[in-house]
Amino acid sequence: MKTIKTDIERLFRAHYQEMYHLARCILLDDAESKDVVSEVFSQLLAHPVVLLPGSETGYLMQAVRNRCRNVIAHKSVRQRVSQLLLNDERSLDQVTDDSLTSRLADLIGRLEPPLRRKIVTMRFTDGQTYKDIALTLGVSKVTVYNHLAEVLRQLRQQLKSKDYE
Repeated sequence: MKTIKTDIERLFRAHYQEMYHLARCILLDDAESKDVVSEVFSQLLAHPVVLLPGSETGYLMQAVRNRCRNVIAHKSVRQRVSQLLLNDERSLDQVTDDSLTSRLADLIGRLEPPLRRKIVTMRFTDGQTYKDIALTLGVSKVTVYNHLAEVLRQLRQQLKSKDYE
């Protein structure tokens, strides 16, 4: 294990700046860029890879590009969900806050399957991330996202319907 840490430290010293600059060019955000590079190195610590001399730079730079793509994709999902929520908010302006809150609580209480209720509670009440929810419940992040997307669709549909009592 000590040689792995030594190798990682050497890679870190030799390639950090270049990796950070690449991430910064892609993401345009200092903090996210540092996080991306840190995640690449933590992944190397968790799952050691044998790199041939001369292939280190290419591997590390590709890992940074891939991680940046994941960050951008995640942002895209968050932006779409935010836009859906904003659209719903505009259409529900006529409903009072208390009335809306009680309707939402009732609708969320009726969600099926129970896993869906748990995911909604963990995400919106507890403020947990998709990753934390997935780890806690033993499901994938995609499953968490799919359940939340379906919940938002159902809630939007039910809140807009005049038949809901």
